[in-house]
Amino acid sequence: MLFVANYEVTWEALETAVAKRLEWNEAKPDSFRYVGEWVWHEGDPPFRGVAVVEVGSVEDLNAWVLHYGETLSLRIRPATDVVSGIASLGALGGA
Repeated sequence: MLFVANYEVTWEALETAVAKRLEWNEAKPDSFRYVGEWVWHEGDPPFRGVAVVEVGSVEDLNAWVLHYGETLSLRIRPATDVVSGIASLGALGGA
């Protein structure tokens, strides 16, 4: 399962967020994988980013969210690639 997560970090939480990111490499379930992760540093809040993650179960995603706790503001949505999305429309009679 693929998910897209938008996250925001305040200055006050930045050091903790960095530490938690490094800890996550050791704590993550085997079926959790970062597909890609990008961050930008301007605007308010000072640090924002997006991560695409692949998980084997919803429990893996929950473990990730609980690991960061209140350190990050997260918005998570399920994702699919464009070709699979188009195929799904065809299966529904939309294409």
